[in-house]
Amino acid sequence: MPTPFRPKKASGHEQNVYWIRKKVPARYRALVGKTEVWRSLKTTDRRTANARIAVASVELEREWEVLALEARRGPKAPKAGLAHQDLFAIQRETHIRIRDAHIAEPGTGFGALRWLALTEDDDDPGVEEALDGWAREILTRELGEPPAEAQVEKLKPLLADARKGAYGDVFRASKGDYKENGKLGELPKTRTKPKVDIMEAFELYCSQPRIKGGLDGPTAKRWRPVIERFIEWIKHRDLARVTPQDAVRWRDYMISQGIAPKAVRDVWLAAPRSVATHMLNALRLEINPFAGIKVEGVKAWKEDDERGFDPEQALTILSATVATPSHLISAEMKAARRWVPWICAYTGARVNEITSLLPSDVQQILGHWCFVLRPELTKGKRLRRVPVHKHLLDQKFIAYVEQRRKLGKPLFYDPVRARGGKGANPQWHKVAERLGEWVRDTLKITDVQPNHGWRHLWREIVRGTKMKPELCDYMCGHESKSGTGARYGKRKVPVLAKEMALFPRFKVPALNRPPAPLKRTRRSPQQIAADKDDRAARRTAA
Repeated sequence: MPTPFRPKKASGHEQNVYWIRKKVPARYRALVGKTEVWRSLKTTDRRTANARIAVASVELEREWEVLALEARRGPKAPKAGLAHQDLFAIQRETHIRIRDAHIAEPGTGFGALRWLALTEDDDDPGVEEALDGWAREILTRELGEPPAEAQVEKLKPLLADARKGAYGDVFRASKGDYKENGKLGELPKTRTKPKVDIMEAFELYCSQPRIKGGLDGPTAKRWRPVIERFIEWIKHRDLARVTPQDAVRWRDYMISQGIAPKAVRDVWLAAPRSVATHMLNALRLEINPFAGIKVEGVKAWKEDDERGFDPEQALTILSATVATPSHLISAEMKAARRWVPWICAYTGARVNEITSLLPSDVQQILGHWCFVLRPELTKGKRLRRVPVHKHLLDQKFIAYVEQRRKLGKPLFYDPVRARGGKGANPQWHKVAERLGEWVRDTLKITDVQPNHGWRHLWREIVRGTKMKPELCDYMCGHESKSGTGARYGKRKVPVLAKEMALFPRFKVPALNRPPAPLKRTRRSPQQIAADKDDRAARRTAA
């Protein structure tokens, strides 16, 4: 994360204003045309600048991702419209759609359709106007922009023929004749190119502002192989050709491959469903074929949830935080080991919300110290103010915050140590990963998610107190289930602090003892190799 700075030479109207100076990654430099970008933060206040710089950094990265996406698509072609074959393919699709909408129930709509087919006057201006609007609507949905007049004029007679042919099929069916219309056999079944290219639709979806990290983010990384596997399985790239029956076959195929039902629901169905929803909202699709497809055998939660730390595991981790750390790790990593587990234990916050903290995010509000979790770094994109538990204050956590404030650096990482990674994998993510490895590899706690386990333990402890569920939901960043009224009014800091005081302290005897000297035990070559294989196996399984 860059830090705000003031240029030595003030620029006219913006004297003493803080700026962001961000290095352009090598992969974007040819597109941006610079190796470094400056942007004003529009403030002379250091705290405000610290709050704005994270947003400005994310905005710059998003702009560069959009440039890269446009470059991959190539120069925008002139408005040429659809190919000749595609127009006749639309005629066939329209014919089938109108026919199938009425043919299933003989006797319930044939009279009206017969009357309409026999009495329609092609010379009626109202019919012509409706046909023109129909053609424009279809072409706009297909092209994503207003069509050329020549395309509209080409498509209008084809739509008229499709409608008359479909009405004729329905009329014949009313007499018991369900033979395939010979005209359909003459029309093309496929298009010259996909109507909605699945991979292109996926990239458009991931480039939306609400998708965390954009095209290089965790959502894109996890879902891109899913979309590629789906294209390989269905043997085409046209999302418009995918039917609900295809979606059901895809679900059953993944289950037959041994994929866990929960993973099928949350990944293998969720990825194409989200992309199709985005195309549906953009009016590029008429239906979402994955909507409503469920996976049996998946429970929302278990009666005895084993995903939180038990008391012994929590004691092991919290005791290790005050042990003498190795001299080989950085000061920031030492601080992360010392404080992040405690903060997670007393707030129930997500680990990345804590490892990304700046000194300006720890503020005194109405006499109470609080963690101010910024919207751009929280899962729900909402600002949260969580009081600092008194046990953290007694451990002199604020003194550490003031040290970092004087240095002008984040609490648990140093931007100077950045190695030029992608914006979707910032330093605070790496800090969280290193903490997880420390819990698994050094403390040997492997049956619980090493960072997320604190959230489950926090909720478990809360249930044994008199804390109000609505305020607990707010503090740990959950959507309140207490009804509509829970969304009314503000959560005042004094009220939150009163609730936080009800949360019991963790009793850790190691806090009252001087830190033991570090025992430097050397691992054998066999142990090093075994640990390396164990880490590789866990990464593969994840």
